Amino acid sequence: TIQDGQGAPYFLDKICVKFTSEFTIGRQHKLEATEINTLLERSIVGHSDSADLPFVTDTGVDKDAIATGDISTWAPWYTLFRQQWISELHVSEHEAFLHPVACVLVASGSEADPVATLRELQRHQMANKVQTQSFSGPTTLFYFMLVHDERDTAILQTVDSKFDQVRRAFGQNCSLLRLNSNTDLLGTDSNDRAKVSSVWSSYHAATQPLGPPPECTFGTMMTMRDVAALRDSVKHLMVKGVIPHMQYIIRVLSDKTANQRRGITGRLFSAGRRYFGATTKTSGTAKGSDGDVYFVYDSPEAMLRKLADYSFMLKDFRFAQSVYQVARRDFQSEKTWKCYAGAQEMVGISKLMMEIHATKAEFDSNFEDAISMYLYKTQTQQHFLAVRCIILYYELLKHHRLFSFAPGALLRVPGSVASLFALMNEQAAYAYLKSNSRPEMRKFSFYAMVAAQAYQGAGMADLAYRCLRAVHLTLGASFKGTSREIELDSSTTEKQEPPTSEKEEQENEQADKIAALCSNWTAIDSHINHELGRQCMAAQHYDEAFMYFMALMGNDKVPPKLQAKYLQELLQLFLDSSESQAAAGQDSDGGPATHPPVELSIPAIDPHQARIIMSPDLEGEDGLLTWTRNGSAPAQPDAAFNDGMAGRCCSVGEAVAVLLVVSNPLTIGVTLNNFTLECKFDPASEAPESDLLLPKYEVSTVQSVILEGGQTTMVTVQIVPKCAGSLSILGANYLLCDILPTFRSLRLPGRRLNDTKEHQLNVTYAPETTLGFRIDPNLPHLEMTLEEFPDTLMSGSMCQVSLRVKNCGTLPCKSMALWLSHPSFFDIKSPYLVADGEDTPDPVYVYTDAAANVETLQVPNVLSNMSTFTLVGQAAQASTDSTSNESGLHHIVPISQLDPESACIVPLWLRGDRVGAHALKICVGASMKPEPLCAGKTGSESNAKAAGQDSCSMRSRAFEVDLVVTPSLRVNAFMRPSITNPHERILGVDIENVRSDLHVELVQTTFSSGYYQLVPMSAQSPPTADPGGEQSETIIVRVGPRETINLVYRARPYKTPENGYNDSLDQLTLPEMFTVKALRQFIYSSEKPTASPDPIDLVYSNHAFNGQGVDCIHSSLQGFIMRAQANKRRSMLRSNFALIPEQHFPTIFPLFETFSVDFVLFWREIGGEGRLGHHSITGIDLGIPCDYANEALNPPAGGAARTWLADTAKERETLISSIANRPSSLNRFERPIDVSMSASSTNDAATAGSPLYNVDVMVTVYNHSWRYAYDFTLDLFSPTQLDLSAFEGAHLEMTGSRASWSWIGNTTHTLTVAPHGVAKISAKLSSLSPGVIDIGLWHLSAKASPSSIHHDPSGSAQFRSKSYECDLYSHQPCFVTVGADAAA
Repeated sequence: TIQDGQGAPYFLDKICVKFTSEFTIGRQHKLEATEINTLLERSIVGHSDSADLPFVTDTGVDKDAIATGDISTWAPWYTLFRQQWISELHVSEHEAFLHPVACVLVASGSEADPVATLRELQRHQMANKVQTQSFSGPTTLFYFMLVHDERDTAILQTVDSKFDQVRRAFGQNCSLLRLNSNTDLLGTDSNDRAKVSSVWSSYHAATQPLGPPPECTFGTMMTMRDVAALRDSVKHLMVKGVIPHMQYIIRVLSDKTANQRRGITGRLFSAGRRYFGATTKTSGTAKGSDGDVYFVYDSPEAMLRKLADYSFMLKDFRFAQSVYQVARRDFQSEKTWKCYAGAQEMVGISKLMMEIHATKAEFDSNFEDAISMYLYKTQTQQHFLAVRCIILYYELLKHHRLFSFAPGALLRVPGSVASLFALMNEQAAYAYLKSNSRPEMRKFSFYAMVAAQAYQGAGMADLAYRCLRAVHLTLGASFKGTSREIELDSSTTEKQEPPTSEKEEQENEQADKIAALCSNWTAIDSHINHELGRQCMAAQHYDEAFMYFMALMGNDKVPPKLQAKYLQELLQLFLDSSESQAAAGQDSDGGPATHPPVELSIPAIDPHQARIIMSPDLEGEDGLLTWTRNGSAPAQPDAAFNDGMAGRCCSVGEAVAVLLVVSNPLTIGVTLNNFTLECKFDPASEAPESDLLLPKYEVSTVQSVILEGGQTTMVTVQIVPKCAGSLSILGANYLLCDILPTFRSLRLPGRRLNDTKEHQLNVTYAPETTLGFRIDPNLPHLEMTLEEFPDTLMSGSMCQVSLRVKNCGTLPCKSMALWLSHPSFFDIKSPYLVADGEDTPDPVYVYTDAAANVETLQVPNVLSNMSTFTLVGQAAQASTDSTSNESGLHHIVPISQLDPESACIVPLWLRGDRVGAHALKICVGASMKPEPLCAGKTGSESNAKAAGQDSCSMRSRAFEVDLVVTPSLRVNAFMRPSITNPHERILGVDIENVRSDLHVELVQTTFSSGYYQLVPMSAQSPPTADPGGEQSETIIVRVGPRETINLVYRARPYKTPENGYNDSLDQLTLPEMFTVKALRQFIYSSEKPTASPDPIDLVYSNHAFNGQGVDCIHSSLQGFIMRAQANKRRSMLRSNFALIPEQHFPTIFPLFETFSVDFVLFWREIGGEGRLGHHSITGIDLGIPCDYANEALNPPAGGAARTWLADTAKERETLISSIANRPSSLNRFERPIDVSMSASSTNDAATAGSPLYNVDVMVTVYNHSWRYAYDFTLDLFSPTQLDLSAFEGAHLEMTGSRASWSWIGNTTHTLTVAPHGVAKISAKLSSLSPGVIDIGLWHLSAKASPSSIHHDPSGSAQFRSKSYECDLYSHQPCFVTVGADAAA
């Protein structure tokens, strides 16, 4: 326990002592690059195996290894360099460190007069030098030691008396050390010898780690007992001599310098001495060996420094700091910059040694000031002292784990010596890894790269390679995302995970951040790869050099000059490696050594953009597609999702083109020579042995592909297979710039698997797939071309095109089908063989003079997808059946088969169905075996269904053509009820010519309906009418440019008893009722509907304008028109019933409704190209608005099917809601019942002899609804009863006198009127006087008859029809004439 500078006791537990035999104040070493390089090279010896940092691996960065690792082990040579650097510092005049505190004089016990010997040593030149030149000066402690060798037994009795003499002569600062140099006492224990020798070897390793080994081995004549005695003697020296002496000096100096340390008084004293005591200043300073001014030991400034240094040596850091601060001010005022820098350095060290956590501002400024003074303000630059200050500062920061401050300290090292600058930058890079809770990888990479560049400049390639490789692996791991969590802030991991959407946003932001980081650091990465490649190239490590140079290629962020340089060096690397291999010998097979192809990133070839085209000389896209019977678009087979070859097949000998999109990511041009494909062929299992001996395939070679900077081009390579099997494309081979053999893999990554629970929990991918195709000799090889296909077409006009198909194979084609994406655009005619010259296509319109005005035809009412047509195959037998539905619709007669080298033509009539731009898809499928596939019902459909053949696979070629349809005529229709007959409707058609260059002549109008017949109301004679010749019914109707005409027709019921039909409709057979039942079954039953609607009898009303009409019933035009109607009908249903799958439409909705009308207008162009065409309007509803689909939402009388899952019940509720709230739901209402009155007879009062006039009245009740039969009650009111019958909602008015007439007999009638039927009631009235009277005074209440309700009437009325019940009053007068003029 000792006392500090303030007199307070404290415990001094440990202190280090240094003994030296020489004391010389010399000039510090100069900062020579050769010396430092040699020092570093000696430090690296023994650590050459530290190739990579322990926390950086090929797979990423180990964060735990960074957090727990010791920074001193990452670069062991720095520790050796630090120890050697500190040990080589010379004694300096500006500080007391390394100056002797005590001088130990040693005399042997064998001396006759040891006292005289010690006095002689006290007057020795070295002792005098210590007292005159050292910082201690005359106050240096002399300690006297008598050493006795116990081997000398002759003087054993006199040693104690001699030691007493020494103690009496020199006082208490004496000690006796007993040793034994007798080797017989050492024994044979090698372990004891090792312990003794380790004492001196460890001391030498600590003080001179890189110094030369000692000339002799110390401690060979000593035992561990002697070592213990020596340690006790040193301890006695310190405890009894040196430490008390230093405390005494501290007390003396403290008293002498008290005024200077007293604050303002001391500063005034110093100022007065500075301005008025010039003599004192001159006597207290001197010039040192390096030319800098320092204070001699007896000056007050030196005393302050000595006081502070001694206090620091005794670990009184607080008191030492205060004294250093006082001395610093004096040194600064005297402008002794070396002394000032030393004081500043010790102030900062004292602050950090006090083990008190301080901010950087409290101590960093001291070190910064000290380093700058050492380097720039002293007379001679003190590089060694500055570097010592940096090292001590860095070590203290490491001790306190203040790594964030360390880079700033290390980077103050002077950059004049590259090796020293590199060493400090390397340590700064490591400090950034441990500076915060998260490693700063980017700063580490930057400073490690700076260190590598400095190492390389110093000629230390191994250290430069190590730093660059660490940066390369670190940046690579960060960019690949393996260490992405290191880049994230650690604070985010402590918070609760945000919701999924926010978490995804954070991941997206982090991905963008890393992408931006990669983009900004690509130049750095290129520089690193280039330097690593050059070093490996210089070391002749060609394989590793290739790896780094290949990483350089494809970086578009590098300037063009550097890209050209990198490419030139890569090519030179290949030439050097080839020469090295050639010099090394030959391959194992005896041939010359060849370099395997390397895989570069230039040019960029994306396998996802690669296309394999069968028969590339033909238009369209070829492939193996699955065709279904429901008319849906042919699709890739299910195996195509797992096997890329499933949809690509060709026949033997057929040319296959592989299209590759090749792009140059560089900004300089490159050339690809001898570009070809590397393939793998697997023969078919059933292939004959003769095929195995033949060449499997032939691949073409592109001689040269020139790519400018940033250019993208298409490279086509043809493959011709020679035998059956499968061929996979592995990659592309080429010579880069005609020098470097290069291979680019074209393998496709496997898709993400999500089939099983294990796949969903773990990220699993399917195996890699390859581009390829199969070669099947049984596949058809057909040439298909579309001929005369226009780019633009006028709406409604017809244009003839054709599809030409030629069989280029060796086997006949027995099945061929055609699929159209827009069936309403095409009218398909029967195909014919080219050899049959007499077979010509049917015209688009068949004109006839015998077209009936009204004609009925029973047609199928199934809403099938009429998109697929059979051209070749088994449908030929079914199409000849006159009763076949397909025969009535399509009129297509397929050919039986297409023989080899034969060709057929499929006539197509193209119509502009809708205005706008359209992408029309046409797909033709063919097979060598019979495939009964067509859109409609065929004779073989039942057999195919029985065999389970719902789909088949055919080789298909798909065409996609663009068509622009321009407007011509705009046709609109409107409807209103008829006033004369409530069961009739008036239909008007507006025809507007929107073109300015089109003259149109109307040919015919055709209406088709399931109930109505439409007749013109008057002769259609607009201003452009041109009656030809004699007066006749022939009228030519023309529509000029920008002209509009109007056609008016009367729609009257056709299905009446006069035409052989029942008086009322059977609602159970109506298509609307079929929809109600089927839709209700689809919603509420567990079994979905499977039945199809019954055929319907359509009424065709034709009106030819010029006498010659178009046969649209008995020609193929009828099927074309019905396909267009079906297409529009399905489009409407898709929008209104979006939640009903389209495959259920044919079993729920019919094609035609009973009271709707389809309108077709045929026209021809006058002049110009003479084009023909027609426009159509589908689904004009002439009946009473009745939203019968809503009625299906009511559950059946038996209740809804039970659902076991809540999700199923929710789906049902959602479906019901979507149907009830669909946009097309009817919002308008028309009353379903009308009442008309008419007088049948009148009795004349004059002839009858009665004063009253009696009139017989016939009351007719019309039911416009097809859905319900109504039970109604009709009340007839007389004028005198108006006041009694008036109630809320009634609106009864009368024209004339109220007392003029009255009803006679029963005035309340209760009857039932059938759906779309009529009920007649006979009534009689009596009038007082003749004249015209208004008898329209009645009230009718009606309700749907229970017999016509097919659901539970007691259920919810939410979906009840608006026409379920009604309450009607007369809304217009009804006049009859009474009297003599009644008959008139």
